[in-house]
Amino acid sequence: MNGTELQALRRLLFFSQPEAAALVGGVSEQAWRRWEAGIRRVPADVAARVSELARWRENAIEASARQIGESPTGARLALVWYEALDDWATLPNREPALWRPHQSACADLLSRFRARLRLVRFDAPAYTAWLAGRHDSESMRAAWAGSVPLAAG
Repeated sequence: MNGTELQALRRLLFFSQPEAAALVGGVSEQAWRRWEAGIRRVPADVAARVSELARWRENAIEASARQIGESPTGARLALVWYEALDDWATLPNREPALWRPHQSACADLLSRFRARLRLVRFDAPAYTAWLAGRHDSESMRAAWAGSVPLAAG
């Protein structure tokens, strides 16, 4: 992978350079900038990790598109939008590096299925109140998003 390809995938995955350096490469922002500028060769492990995140994004899009296609005609589905990494990380065992790829997948899906999909910004206090002590999970968050009134999404 060359620096231009690294930059293109970073942007596709919605990472800023500082975020990619910290969450993907575990390096300084300066090191990341040098890779993208072609001053230094992109390490194989970083190229593999970025490719893995791009595959995760594509798989998430494909799975969601199937679900949208299988939903009743006229149904409007809701996806949870995590504005901040801290919100994304409120569900235990979530990998921080998947936060921005999740946002990228949501944006892609919204562009494809605008009439059938809406994004609901995660609201931790509202979600906690709705959860009412039940076990937190991806499916519970999806159910919560579906229960948020259209105007509030």
